[in-house]
Amino acid sequence: MKIGEVLDGAAWSGIHARIAGALGVAWILDGFETTVTGPVLANVAHELNVRGSTAAWVNPIYTIGMLAGALIFGPLADRLGRRRLFMTTLTIYAVATVLTGFSWNFESLALFRLLTGIGIGGEYGAINSAIEEFIPARYRGRIDGAINASWNIGAVVASAAAFAALGLLPNGAWRAVFWFGAIVAIAVLVVRNSVPESPRWLAARGRHDEAHDIVSRLFGKSGIARVVGAASTNDAGGYLAQIAELWRRTPARLIFSFVLNLAQVMPYYGILAIGGLAIFPAVGISGRAIPLLYLASAAFGFCGQLVMSWLTDTWGRRPTMVLVFGGATSLCVALAFAHTPQIFVVIFVLFGTFSAACGAGAYVVISELFPTGLRATAIGLSVAVGRVGAIVAPIAFFALNARFGVASVFAGMASIFGLGLLAMLWWYRYGVEGRGRSLEAMLTAGVR
Repeated sequence: MKIGEVLDGAAWSGIHARIAGALGVAWILDGFETTVTGPVLANVAHELNVRGSTAAWVNPIYTIGMLAGALIFGPLADRLGRRRLFMTTLTIYAVATVLTGFSWNFESLALFRLLTGIGIGGEYGAINSAIEEFIPARYRGRIDGAINASWNIGAVVASAAAFAALGLLPNGAWRAVFWFGAIVAIAVLVVRNSVPESPRWLAARGRHDEAHDIVSRLFGKSGIARVVGAASTNDAGGYLAQIAELWRRTPARLIFSFVLNLAQVMPYYGILAIGGLAIFPAVGISGRAIPLLYLASAAFGFCGQLVMSWLTDTWGRRPTMVLVFGGATSLCVALAFAHTPQIFVVIFVLFGTFSAACGAGAYVVISELFPTGLRATAIGLSVAVGRVGAIVAPIAFFALNARFGVASVFAGMASIFGLGLLAMLWWYRYGVEGRGRSLEAMLTAGVR
């Protein structure tokens, strides 16, 4: 048997659970960091003595860091290995978020949030690749989806932590919530140290003996074929050569991944960034009710992502993703016509259910589409494109709200989710269904 066949055919075990847990916590941290600034932003602005419009740049700056981290560390994870990179990026995050709590003015806060974003953005390529390459084929959709769903665990914890800190601490509430995130990251570093390198990545680099030894040690398989051959990627070409090779081999899949990531990131990050400052007060929701609304939306979002994850392995990736993008689009339209706080809250919580499912499902689909030696590069590029949208969204939504009112913001969000729906309908017609397929088989079907 080949290494890929052993990994895809393995029964679920405690080994898989430990690997998924140690790596998947990255999404909890991302959800925490992305969500926590919204509820405490007014507290930050007050204590650092900056205007609300200036404080609103905190999340875009963090997102710029994520973009940079994804671009830098995604290709490095294909060249240097998953393990080396997911240890490095988590260390960067832990140090930067500790420093965030010590910020003394807006400039220092912006710098530390940028570094925090670089660490989290760098996690995407290495983590998603390693999870895809370890998990058996028949469980891959639900496990990858559930891990991405843990983003909302972080969002719930962030909302709860902000709610508690704002109520208990007269000063420094925002500092306390950032330090809480750092404590979690340091604990995860210890656990993650036991996760081995991806055997698929080692085999793709021509390091077959190391790959064989890891699989044999983890799964007790002695009949694995010891294939000897050259690495499948060009070490000498470097960063640009990796991108050029990706474009040459899978151009349609790369563009599809860009559109899908942009469509799921831009509306959600936009509303997270400006909701507490502009949108929710305009519909009659303010004060400590804002963290509670974020919390409820994140909790329902987590449930939606779990259902979506199960459906991807039972119903299929393509129909499931058409359903969730269609639901998110429709609910944005409904939000534009929600004229009372009570109706708005109900629809917004439902919106959180579907939009979160779009996010987790997008990574399930995207992470399966590319060759092992280029997977992290592709994921990193896709994340970077999505984060461009996340940077633009708060600015665009602020402008729309100022010029045309709240309804125009949700109309814009509906248009963006609608673009994702069109992309998924195209993939339904011309793409490959990943349910139950090995990663190697994903490359031999559908459009390139």
